Amino acid sequence: MEKTWGDNLKEIDIDSDMLRKNNIPILIYTPEWIQLFSNFKSRSMQKTVDKLEELLSKEKNLTQEHKELEKRKRILMNKILHLSNELNENNNEAFLDPLKDAQKEVFKINNRLPEVLEELESLPSAINYHNTFLLKETVKRTYELINENKLEADKTQQEISKVRESLMELIQKKVDMEEKVNRLYSYLHGIVGVTGMEKLDESLLKDK
Repeated sequence: MEKTWGDNLKEIDIDSDMLRKNNIPILIYTPEWIQLFSNFKSRSMQKTVDKLEELLSKEKNLTQEHKELEKRKRILMNKILHLSNELNENNNEAFLDPLKDAQKEVFKINNRLPEVLEELESLPSAINYHNTFLLKETVKRTYELINENKLEADKTQQEISKVRESLMELIQKKVDMEEKVNRLYSYLHGIVGVTGMEKLDESLLKDK
């Protein structure tokens, strides 16, 4: 029975504990991973990368929202304290509506903060899960690329061998031709002498 893509990934024994023990970072933030796989991702890898980016962006936004909510709450609590003092000490009802508005906003913040924290607490697990899955996919893709490049390297070596063999034949041919030229020159030189050769070269040698 033929194995599926999912079966192949299950066989790659990499779990979350291994990631933590080896301090394996978020792959899509790793420069070497980016250099090696940016242009060589499988479709499944790209889907996982997209999901990771979505989760990491969400984590960043929620962290920022949490900071802003906490900051806003502190400002509002100080405002409520000030307005309450003014209302109680001076009995100035002009502070009543701003006090109620501030209290309503604090109420909303108090409702939102637990939701933000709950989402933030769940995200590391989801990020780790997809990072682990991406690592498994990366391992599989790495061996695919290794095998592809080894095969291409073997083909290239065969071509190099053919070119080298052809080159050696051409070099030998050149040596043979030059040797023949020298023998022909020697033959004529022996018959007509140096002066005769010079005149013949001038009139008959094509590269003169």
